[in-house]
Amino acid sequence: MNLSQLAAQLALPKTHANPNEVNDILTRLRAEEPVIRIDPDGVRPLWLITRSEDIKHIETHPDDFLAAPRTGIQLEIHEQKNIELFGRVQGSMPTLVEMDGEHHRSRRLLTQGWFGPSQIKSQTELVNEIAESFVNRMATLQPTCDFVTDIAVYYPLRVINAIIGLPEKDDDTFLRLTQQMFGAADEGISNSNEQIRERLGRIYMDFHAIFAPIIEDRRNNPKDDLATILANAEINGEKLPDEEVLGYFLIIATAGHDTTSATTAGALQALIEHPEQLKKLKENLDLIPNAVEEFLRWVAPVKNFVRTASRDIELGGKTIQKGEDLAVMFASAGRDEGVIENPFEFRVDREKNAHLSFGTGPHLCLGMHLARMEVAAFFQILLPRLDEVEIVGSPAYVESAFVTGLKSLPIRFKMN
Repeated sequence: MNLSQLAAQLALPKTHANPNEVNDILTRLRAEEPVIRIDPDGVRPLWLITRSEDIKHIETHPDDFLAAPRTGIQLEIHEQKNIELFGRVQGSMPTLVEMDGEHHRSRRLLTQGWFGPSQIKSQTELVNEIAESFVNRMATLQPTCDFVTDIAVYYPLRVINAIIGLPEKDDDTFLRLTQQMFGAADEGISNSNEQIRERLGRIYMDFHAIFAPIIEDRRNNPKDDLATILANAEINGEKLPDEEVLGYFLIIATAGHDTTSATTAGALQALIEHPEQLKKLKENLDLIPNAVEEFLRWVAPVKNFVRTASRDIELGGKTIQKGEDLAVMFASAGRDEGVIENPFEFRVDREKNAHLSFGTGPHLCLGMHLARMEVAAFFQILLPRLDEVEIVGSPAYVESAFVTGLKSLPIRFKMN
């Protein structure tokens, strides 16, 4: 298998069920061909960009590299069904991640202040309260649990749903819909044409059913909260179209929990697999802010974003033609030897951490401060109570070439 064929494996969901294989391929690409054209089976041809420097260039030149029409690597069969059902490559509702230029800037500004560091601090009590409730829940499950399915997937979900105004009874439904959306190619979900059509249409209707009552309520009974900002958003004196309001709720709610869940689960796995780092962190909880950045680098749940060249462009000695797609491999940036010292060492006290797990440029993750707070709060409460922990089965990963992480982490543990 030549390097291009090997690189093409990164566009296939099943490859990402084996993170070590992914990292091996990315390491070779950074060293031998960091800008490479691939033609994967079932996926549109595209370029893979694996070095941090090139990724930063692309992300900070949004006029040359567009977020639309597609934002992540997905199977052509899924794109085709999205177009048939909704007239759009990305699916039912337009979201921030696929917007460009002034259209993107004006929409992002609607909530940028709310997600800023000072405003997010006002959520500290809520986040700590929810984190403590899940640590307590974990304690009731000892001596064993599946940390992913019992704890990690629900904790950030409850945080973001509480912020938006969704009751806890909706958490299971919302989790199912998110997993179907991000893990659509996982072997547990059928990929026949008709079932894909049915599933995509059903996901849209189910999300609509969840968000529509909240939007109506906040328009009739506005409160001092994020849901009210979104439901009543205006651009240049005109109400935001309903489909954009729904899309805003969708991206905040789904991206606001799935990636944080993956980071939380991957963090515990890394700590268990590096017991000296777990010991160091337990003995000095002041290292948690450094550790959170290391968790984000190590896990990098958003594996890539796709950009489309707006003109012919030279990059890394290659000519990217207008209209061609490029996948910026954020997970690769976190292991880039050129910017990360000893990148395959997991260190909770790492001080210089140039990961790109939140992206960079105008599409820098809107919820990054909330995500950091959630992960930090959980481990701040868990670690003093965690006396023993070990993995007692085989960790398993979601099969997705876009957003992925652990789907199972069976552990044995003892808590006080």
